Amino acid sequence: MSCRNLLPLPFIALLVWTMFASQCSVPRMMYVGFYNVENLFDTLDDPYKNDDYFTPEGPVQWTAERYKTKLVNLSKVINEMADGQAPAILGLCEVENLLVLQDLVKQDLLKDENYSIVHIESDDERGIDNAILYREEFFKPYESGVEKIDLEMYDDKTRDILWSKGVLENGDTLIVLVNHWPSRGGGQLESDPKRAQAAKTLRALVARMEAQLPNAAIVTMGDFNDEPIDNSIAQHLGATSSPQSGHLYNLMGQMDKDGLGSYCYRGNWNMLDQIMVNGVLFDGRGLEVDPDKTGIKSEDWLKQVDPDYYGYPLRTYGGRKYLGGYSDHFVVYTALILH
Repeated sequence: MSCRNLLPLPFIALLVWTMFASQCSVPRMMYVGFYNVENLFDTLDDPYKNDDYFTPEGPVQWTAERYKTKLVNLSKVINEMADGQAPAILGLCEVENLLVLQDLVKQDLLKDENYSIVHIESDDERGIDNAILYREEFFKPYESGVEKIDLEMYDDKTRDILWSKGVLENGDTLIVLVNHWPSRGGGQLESDPKRAQAAKTLRALVARMEAQLPNAAIVTMGDFNDEPIDNSIAQHLGATSSPQSGHLYNLMGQMDKDGLGSYCYRGNWNMLDQIMVNGVLFDGRGLEVDPDKTGIKSEDWLKQVDPDYYGYPLRTYGGRKYLGGYSDHFVVYTALILH
């Protein structure tokens, strides 16, 4: 064999190293999102939870067939959440237990994503919890837990703040916090103090984690049952609608100003579902958020066509009427750039 056309070994080594360095220098993007999945209950009656409503014998006749349809519908939304792809990390709320999450990630449209689950039972009176789905190729958690929101003064309970600390594929530390703050039941003003308490709890939690891990990126997401301009978020939490040092940056703030929303109530769009990030993600020194790839998944197939509710999210139930839809909330998402 002639060696005339073979490259010298040192040159080959340099070429391989150059190609590898070039690949490593190309930033990689990953999507993170949040989805209120509207009462993802199994059909079993749990004697320790207030889940009688969502059983075959309950008022909405929550049958195995309807449960399966719900799982398929949710898997379709998640599978093409942003730019036609599934997220690397997804926060969820209104899930009953670990079983429904395991059933969800086994769906045909999601099983190839190989999602793992973070879930911890909370003391919520309705028996619903928060959860995180993640793909280990992007995010590897090493510690997870919950922060309780103390509503004892109101003789009430709510969902815990679920958090997970992990390492991204580029070696950066990321902390994900998933929220589902107290509802506006009984009236927005009457329930404001409960969400103010939730905001103070979250703010203290973020401050504690930033003190422990000052270089960690933090993404906090959830259904806050308040909008970016409401006191709980703008004042008690201190989240701003533009990047400001020392504050959480609310990525949905400008969308809210533009009249967009993730939830519709009596014809008014509310930006209840939000994603916020800390300063590490907009300091220009590595891992960063891309506000231009932040959005609300709200294609026409996710909307109602009933003239009375035209354009609303196509939900599973309207009152007790089965609609066979997806959720009463739209998904929100953003992109992180890994350098």
